[in-house]
Amino acid sequence: MTQIIAGSKVTEWIVARGGHVWVWLDPHRSVVGAHTYLEAHTEPPGTSRETKFSRSSRRPHTFYEVPGDGVTVHLDHADFEPPKELHLELKGVRRKRVEAYWDGCIFVDAMHPDWVDPQQA
Repeated sequence: MTQIIAGSKVTEWIVARGGHVWVWLDPHRSVVGAHTYLEAHTEPPGTSRETKFSRSSRRPHTFYEVPGDGVTVHLDHADFEPPKELHLELKGVRRKRVEAYWDGCIFVDAMHPDWVDPQQA
């Protein structure tokens, strides 16, 4: 089961906005390879201008509720195994936002089950 790790500042900020956080994967591919970041918002994907921005926010999601201390995290981990820890932090000076970290990393530090390692092929 995923453990939610969040400080008091981010927890208070999330609670002031309804007490829920939606976290989903935002995959990117480039010349040097593929990497998957996390999107985190206090609104479900596609419900506001901010959550309609990325291509990943417009695809269908399956969220699983993960209770934390005072907040509920709705996590879509796609085909990956869920993280052991999901860290939440408050970022931004003028425009505050929540950011999520998969086992402490800004990107998903795991191999997707459908990806093939060229070294093993």
